[in-house]
Amino acid sequence: MADKGTKTARQIIVVALVLLAAYCVWLTHRDFHLTVSFLFVDVGQGKCNLVVAPNGRTILIDAGTHTYGQNDRVEAIAQKVISQFARIGVRKLDVISVTHPDKDHYNLLPILMKELQPSLLWLPLGEDADAEWQSVKAIAMNGRTQTIAARLGQRLWLDTKRGVFVEVLGPPNGVVPKVSEWSPNDASTVLKLSFGEVSVLFTGDIGGMGQRWLLSSGANLRATILDVPHHGSKHNLETFLRAVRPKVAVISAGRQNPFGHPYPSTVEALKRLGAIVWVTGEQGSLLIRTNGRNFSLIGL
Repeated sequence: MADKGTKTARQIIVVALVLLAAYCVWLTHRDFHLTVSFLFVDVGQGKCNLVVAPNGRTILIDAGTHTYGQNDRVEAIAQKVISQFARIGVRKLDVISVTHPDKDHYNLLPILMKELQPSLLWLPLGEDADAEWQSVKAIAMNGRTQTIAARLGQRLWLDTKRGVFVEVLGPPNGVVPKVSEWSPNDASTVLKLSFGEVSVLFTGDIGGMGQRWLLSSGANLRATILDVPHHGSKHNLETFLRAVRPKVAVISAGRQNPFGHPYPSTVEALKRLGAIVWVTGEQGSLLIRTNGRNFSLIGL
């Protein structure tokens, strides 16, 4: 009986050691294969960009689309967004940042906020009396969502352990859109996310004024991935694009939109810089995954 008990004990120890070794291998694999995901959703003529940090924390940067009078499209596109988020394991949002209060950047939010319950709404510098924009803020105030205004120099840490953070690069504090030479587009919140050697510049709809200010601000504009300003419009300055010099340039623009986006000269300028140009309306949603050094592109 003693021999049988000793044999059983040894078997238990062996199994325990195997499980411990497997757990250690999993931990090692996890720590050396950490990734940040960037999802640029095809929402037609609009923008919807999601970031998922290694610890699972999320930030959604804009979520809107042009409806061209077909308001029922908002519900359908919002459900498409929720479905694509679920495909990469996202069923809740931590932070939402709206770069500026244009409907094609926020009109999906009433649905997304109710279903995905964000903890924080990062508000842009500009304001709008439009009832739809006010309803977005009302949803936040009536729920559990905290609101703060974006300010130059603010830094939001998504994953402190792995060094994943988002920083506000523009616009300058004190700008009053519509009252000064700054348009609401130029007053878009500009965010830069950094993870290791990889960075992404999110630019809203900034035009020439906003781009020239960024160039003069002294900020490091170089980025691996560029969310191309204003859906790839003609207002993209080649000097700005050269300063960013992206390896991947994502243009969020609807197929056959009435604005002529993306503008051929903007696409050509990006290609001259050696960037891979991805237009959501032509190629669909884009998922980019990176370990902080290398990255992969996956069409959804």
